[in-house]
Amino acid sequence: MNAETISFADGNQAPAVRMYRGTPSEEIVAALALPAARALVLLNGGTARLEPPLQERLAAVLADGLARVAAEERLTVITGGTDAGIFHLFGEGLARWGRTAPCVGVAVAALVSYPGHPGGEAPLEPNHSHFVLTAGRQWGDETATMYALAAALARDCPSLAVFAGGGEIALREMQANVAQGRAMLLLAGSGRTTDAVLAAAAGRPAGNADLDAVARYPGIVPASIADDPAQLRATVRRLLFGGEKPAG
Repeated sequence: MNAETISFADGNQAPAVRMYRGTPSEEIVAALALPAARALVLLNGGTARLEPPLQERLAAVLADGLARVAAEERLTVITGGTDAGIFHLFGEGLARWGRTAPCVGVAVAALVSYPGHPGGEAPLEPNHSHFVLTAGRQWGDETATMYALAAALARDCPSLAVFAGGGEIALREMQANVAQGRAMLLLAGSGRTTDAVLAAAAGRPAGNADLDAVARYPGIVPASIADDPAQLRATVRRLLFGGEKPAG
């Protein structure tokens, strides 16, 4: 495992570890000097280009909703780390509201670019505080590391996953949350896998066995991208600190 510091053009600096396959999550936590989390949020979902109306609604929910509550409640956050789609919008919120706890981006090293390391197809989001760069050749190869890290950080604190949009990788990330018994806040209206799971949970099965199995998970909590960001902040606080746990 190799460690470095990434210096972004806006002046932000972020420690990063480039890890080998199978590196224990405890070693990653130690290498990044991550403090114990008060609570943990994972943000997963789509990185594709968004149409303007959807981007505007998601920007409000992710920047003034999720990023703001993360700052106010000192929530440690794990994301896919790239400067695209929902992670870009969340990063704008981090810039607006500040970071009071780590925000860790987990991505495949061979597929990302950053100052001093050009060539990858996706730039890293510059408002994250830490990065874990994994082995692999395709998107999704980082998922196992992301969720091993989540399990380590959430061992002694509440945790929550938030999903918006996404495709097959998002479905695998949902399966990882089910396996770890974590509540999942799904943003209705964000499209693709997230909306398909919500539809199946409402009684309209997709005919995809894996998706329909996830939809039966009792820890799913729906929220709408049309809601006021304050409502999302209240829901995140309730799920993390209100004593509620997914049933089952």
